[in-house]
Amino acid sequence: MTTVRQREAEMCTYLPADAARWSWPLREPVPLRSRWGRMLRRWMTGAKREAGFTLVEVIVALAILSAGLSLLLGLISNSLRQTASAQRMAGAGSLAQSLMAEVGSDLPIRPEVRDGQYPNGYRWHLKMQPYDSTRDNEDRPVELYSISAEVEWEEGAERRFYALTTLRLGPKATRQ
Repeated sequence: MTTVRQREAEMCTYLPADAARWSWPLREPVPLRSRWGRMLRRWMTGAKREAGFTLVEVIVALAILSAGLSLLLGLISNSLRQTASAQRMAGAGSLAQSLMAEVGSDLPIRPEVRDGQYPNGYRWHLKMQPYDSTRDNEDRPVELYSISAEVEWEEGAERRFYALTTLRLGPKATRQ
C-alpha cells in the first residue's frame, strides 16, 4: 500500500526520488507543464538558468564594443596627426636654427632680405635690418641688427610657420 506522499511523488515526475520523505506543503501535485511546475522543478532540483546569451544581449554588447572601438580609433588617429605635426614643427625649428647659425659665418650681416626653399618642402625667409638707427651712433664702427628667420610649410590646407628673431652686431650699414 502506497501513501499519499508517495503517490504525489510518482505523479510529479520532476521531483527527486526522495521527495516523499520531505514534509513540504503541497496538497495537490503541480502539473509538469505549468509555469509554477517548472519553477518548482528548478527550485527542487537546484537547476540554474540555462547558460548562454540572448540575441538582445549580444546586440547590446556589439553596440558597446563598436562605440568603444570608434572612440579608440579616433584617439589613435588624432594622436598620429599631432605626432606628425610635431615632427614637422621640430624639423622647421632645426632648419630655422641652422639658418640663423649661417648668419655671420656664411652670410655676411648687412641689410637685406633673402628667400629660398629646402628640398623637403620647407620655404625660408631671412630678413636682416638695422635694429635702431634713430640714435646718433656715427662714431661706432658696428651696428645692432635685427635678424629674423622664418620657415614655413603647408600641412593639409593650412599654412604653418616657425620664426626665430635675434639681435647681432655687424658692420655699420652705409647710408646712401
